[in-house]
Amino acid sequence: MKIRKISILSALSLGLVIAFAGCKKDDGAVRSNVTINDVPAISTAVDASGSQAIDLLNLSAFSGKFNVGLYFPGAVNPDKVDIVVRKNGSNTNVKVYKAAVTTLPASYTVTTTDLQTLFGAAVTLGDTYDFAPDIYVGTKKFEAFPAVGAGSGAGPIAMPGYSEFARFAAICAYDPTIYVGNFTVVSDGFGDFSPGEIVPITKIDATHISFIDPYVTSPLPIVIAVNPLNNQLSITKQKIGNAFVWALNYTNPNMAMAATASSFASPCSKTLTMSITYTVDQGSFGAYTLILKKP
Repeated sequence: MKIRKISILSALSLGLVIAFAGCKKDDGAVRSNVTINDVPAISTAVDASGSQAIDLLNLSAFSGKFNVGLYFPGAVNPDKVDIVVRKNGSNTNVKVYKAAVTTLPASYTVTTTDLQTLFGAAVTLGDTYDFAPDIYVGTKKFEAFPAVGAGSGAGPIAMPGYSEFARFAAICAYDPTIYVGNFTVVSDGFGDFSPGEIVPITKIDATHISFIDPYVTSPLPIVIAVNPLNNQLSITKQKIGNAFVWALNYTNPNMAMAATASSFASPCSKTLTMSITYTVDQGSFGAYTLILKKP
């Protein structure tokens, strides 16, 4: 069982990226060789007025819309951003969609032709395209999809209404008959479940399923809502039990999951990928990803 930390502080602003080479006992609060950059939090979200996914049976009809804007109203714009797009979750396969954008908020519409031209390949089943900004502050560039590390930390991702990137996926239509029965744990960032463990999924109706976390006392069903237009998943904040069995002093555990590109069903591979925020009476653990797959 992994050691978990609770954060009891609210995220009031995103931003100081601090790079340091080392510390000594006599260091002051901020050393002269510390570089500080004020990097604004920028949210990139799919616009509900456009296509929510790429329908492989009607590629020409795809018209995906997304918006890019500062998360905190009144924050200072970066010097510029490049709107980039990542294919199939690979940070080594990223193209520039719009370069040197200096005005935010901004809205964009992308077509199947745009995607095929950028990557030089036809859109195929299971492809995903993630749009987000590379941020320029002074002489530094902060990449949305860096080759090493993460573009956004767990703190910003867990902020209400924040969207790390806008994802358009070439999908199989959601099939509720798939999402019932025993699923195998692929990975659990929170550490309650172990890889290979079996998690039963129960169908509630055509767009809702549930499961139980057995590592809480008096466990309650955790209801997952499915958006069949884009296969995104969400959990309205809900109590999952009375306490965690591994720490009974952590009381009234809750799960919540925003409907973002980080949480989705993949009917073709029979998987569920869920970025879940865990909270208790004592505070928040942050967001962690749980992946389940049907054998």
